[in-house]
Amino acid sequence: RINLKSKNFIVSENESKLKKTQLFFYSSVNFPLAVVGLPLVLFIPPLYGELGLSLASMGFILMLARLSDVFTDPLIGLLSDKTKISLGRRKPWILVGSPLLAISTYFLFIPPDQPDLIYFLLSIMGIYLAFTIIQIPFASWGAELSGDYNERSKITALREQFGYIGTIVAVSLPILLSYFDIVEMRSILTFEAIVVISSIPIVIFGAFWFVPDDPPQSLRKTAITLKEYFRSLKFVLKNGPYIRILIGFTGSVLGISMDGALSFFFVKHVVNAESYYSVAILLSIATSVIFIPIWKRIAAKVGKHKALVYSILWFSGWAFCMPLLYFIPEQALYFFLALQVLKGMASGALVFLATSMAADVIDIDTIRSGQERSGLYFSAWGIIQKGAAAIALFIALTVIDVFGFDPTADPSQRGTINGNSNMAILGLAIMYSVVPSLFKISTLPFIWKYPLTEERQVKIRGYIDRKVKRMADKS
Repeated sequence: RINLKSKNFIVSENESKLKKTQLFFYSSVNFPLAVVGLPLVLFIPPLYGELGLSLASMGFILMLARLSDVFTDPLIGLLSDKTKISLGRRKPWILVGSPLLAISTYFLFIPPDQPDLIYFLLSIMGIYLAFTIIQIPFASWGAELSGDYNERSKITALREQFGYIGTIVAVSLPILLSYFDIVEMRSILTFEAIVVISSIPIVIFGAFWFVPDDPPQSLRKTAITLKEYFRSLKFVLKNGPYIRILIGFTGSVLGISMDGALSFFFVKHVVNAESYYSVAILLSIATSVIFIPIWKRIAAKVGKHKALVYSILWFSGWAFCMPLLYFIPEQALYFFLALQVLKGMASGALVFLATSMAADVIDIDTIRSGQERSGLYFSAWGIIQKGAAAIALFIALTVIDVFGFDPTADPSQRGTINGNSNMAILGLAIMYSVVPSLFKISTLPFIWKYPLTEERQVKIRGYIDRKVKRMADKS
């Protein structure tokens, strides 16, 4: 057990700060990942449905592909933690994953006229494997770039901003192409693939050239064994602050995933404005990017955990208003767009603050185990995130089905025998906004009691820096 209040901790006064160019090029790697991510949810199922694949079969394959991450995430995390070559620990894995991502994106986004299930399975598995090979080392790399409490917020915040920019590009591209009468899904995805494939070498070159990958040397070097892996997981489970923030993040993922799974149905059947769907997403994302710097300042002033609590309360408060749109169908669109902006003010903070806090608590493990194992922690983080998203999707779709919701019904026939019942529409509205917010709010007691403040984190980093220096002097 670590006494964070002990005066024996030495504060590091000479922690080098990242240059703006280094911060920029590191964070830019998240751009192509985000551009790929949005079409996977919004565009790929409709496209392959039009090409003859059943939605049920695609759903099963997507679930199967996600289950593979349970095995690949911890494996890549552990291997990247133990990589020791001149290029660095994290860069080699990103270098391997990047061409795989480009190739898989090409095959998935630009399929033949009659793809079969094997083609879809291999393409989607390739993209998910590339995500794992890149994202786990990429997140760990960010945690190791700085031990400074506030600078870690800057790293995760700018990384998420690049992610939001990528998502904005992905969702804006169909709107832009529509002005040139390019509306077919295959054509849209071709342009999406061009953006991804062309941006990958640019951001990878910038990150490799400008950003260091030289974390403190592990204080103990051991071989990779199955026994060590399970022993390492025990350390993760014993890290109390990490478990607290993981619970908080899980609640947010459950809520965000349910929101995302039902958002199109909500816009089409409750707001009755399907053509404004991309506009609504764009508004929310753009607002998130704009307000991330504000949440950074709030976190620096009151602490990351309190800022995260405030962001959840702000987001959930406006989300609770969404079902009211059911009662005002004629004005629903305008109020919906306004609520999207208000929710978007806090949605970015839900992700970057939690990720930044996770990077902080990994320092506790470094002291206890004597090793830098951020890859293991972020692989566990990724498993929980993907598992929570899968559970959320199952809950959301199952419950609205119980309410009797029919996604193929004509929205103009709502409340009639030929359309969805009022109960089905109200159930959809509640599952889209109220239930996700309850998931988020349920985690607030865990987040509020999060013990790692800026002062304590600085002491921990000072202790680590001093210990590393002693080991270096001895060697």
